[in-house]
Amino acid sequence: MKKKLSYIFLLFSAVFTYGQVTLAISEVKDQKLNQRFTLTVLLEISGENMEQQTPLQMPDLSKFDIIGTASERNTIILDAKKGDAINQLVYQCVLAPKQTGKVKIGSALVTVNGKIYKTEPFDIFVKDSEKTSSVADNADRSNMYLNLEVQDKVVYKNEPTIAVLRAYSRDYDNFRKLGKIHFPDQPNANIKAVSFAKSEIESNAGMASQVIGVFIIFPSESGTVEINPISASFANASKDKRISSNKVQLNVKKLPAGMPGHFKNAVGQFTVDLFHLRNDEIPEIDKPLHIILKVTGSGNLGSLHLPKILNSADYAYFPPKITSETAAKKNGLSGSVSAEYIVVPKKSGPVAITFEDFSYFDPDTKKYLDVGSKELVIDVKTSAQIAEEKTTLEKVNDYTNTVLETVNTPVLQTQNFKVKDKSKIDWKIVFGNLALLMTFISLFLIVLRKREKRKLRPQLISSPVTTIAETEELIRKNLSNHFEESIEYLKILKDNKDFINFFSAYNELNRETKESYFANTDSDFRAILEQTKGQQISEQYRVLSERIQIEKFAPFHSDEQMDELYNSICTLYSEISK
Repeated sequence: MKKKLSYIFLLFSAVFTYGQVTLAISEVKDQKLNQRFTLTVLLEISGENMEQQTPLQMPDLSKFDIIGTASERNTIILDAKKGDAINQLVYQCVLAPKQTGKVKIGSALVTVNGKIYKTEPFDIFVKDSEKTSSVADNADRSNMYLNLEVQDKVVYKNEPTIAVLRAYSRDYDNFRKLGKIHFPDQPNANIKAVSFAKSEIESNAGMASQVIGVFIIFPSESGTVEINPISASFANASKDKRISSNKVQLNVKKLPAGMPGHFKNAVGQFTVDLFHLRNDEIPEIDKPLHIILKVTGSGNLGSLHLPKILNSADYAYFPPKITSETAAKKNGLSGSVSAEYIVVPKKSGPVAITFEDFSYFDPDTKKYLDVGSKELVIDVKTSAQIAEEKTTLEKVNDYTNTVLETVNTPVLQTQNFKVKDKSKIDWKIVFGNLALLMTFISLFLIVLRKREKRKLRPQLISSPVTTIAETEELIRKNLSNHFEESIEYLKILKDNKDFINFFSAYNELNRETKESYFANTDSDFRAILEQTKGQQISEQYRVLSERIQIEKFAPFHSDEQMDELYNSICTLYSEISK
């Protein structure tokens, strides 16, 4: 690390040092247009009374395309006895000049203990690229970059940290070419996906970016842990290839001293519950019971060591069944992990089922919390004691059930009774049935007459329309509530390559569909679809909405892409309209 720091200091040309504060910026040589280079800013603050009052402010970089950024914060202990330490921040950004000529890079600023420290500004000369501008621009637009950004690079062992995978490109069309994301298995870290939902595309100084994945990283060992690159498939020039992100280094701190002797690996916030699965069941000797130990909270639930049941002569038990109900969220892995034991009591009377002590480390308070040992006391009875405690009615019911189960019950024979024919006719019933029949016939004739009048009613003739476009617009408005007509109208616009009206017509279809479900926003509509049509339909609607937004602003629409988009709309909305 010391060699690395000395090498960085040799690269720095503008350094401002005052007392215990060092602020430096790396030297940048002459560059070419659209050529990427790395700008590094180093800030070091030493001394326990030195307080950084403002964040590090970077110079104006509006004349550069910002390809990606990264930062690393370290604490270097000089003398542990005296408490001398250096707080170090290294900030790097990858830039590409947007114009030729002399370009100035301004000062980096920071305020420490009420004093402003800054670096000296300097100029760089940007030359024109050797290739023609059009060729260089096309080569640059075809590129796609992945950057893995970790929220907190200094964590404790087994403490979760959030990582965001972001894609960068100049061309909006490249974002729809991204495919499946793959993150590698590592022996020194566990990685769990939070979400693969893509965010809205953001644009800054000609460079577009989009979040394509959020992950939780659990480092399983202390020291410097290097997270391997996360890759994604990318279809470019009719060939599928994989692009990878940068590597990320985590500074994993050892857990502080003072941990309890029974501490294992729990880091987070947890609660422990122990209960009998069937509370209404009377524990009986030599009869199995279902005992559940449940750990609930947030933290490293995926690798958590649960407290085990203690051996005892009062009961026997079988290996537990472990079930997990967890969800990866942006604040960590939350949920519960349960261990279901089958316990068989071996004696009557009070029996204490005891588990190991459990403790965990809370990274927020930086303290160990001891939950202690969980114990469940059950009152075990013999079969004779259970029988004596039953009421008279319960004993009669048990006796009756036993008799019915053991005695063969004879099948009762039924006799057929003949109904005597009546010699007289009940004329009241006959006349009543005739009157009811005539009523139905009269109603039927009235309905037929109204239907004939409706057919003979003259139809209103609309005013003549001068153009085909106005005719199609009139038809679309009159039949907007019908799914088939809307889909047919979309097909006409697609075949005529009228893509502006195509997307407008889709928005109208989408709005009417949401109104039919009484939904105002896309999020409400997706929630309703998940409840009524299932999670798969809701996810298909989200993916289709993202494709519509990307395709809508694409500079070029190919026939194959529009045909595929049209077929996706037909398939999804036919399922929604069922």
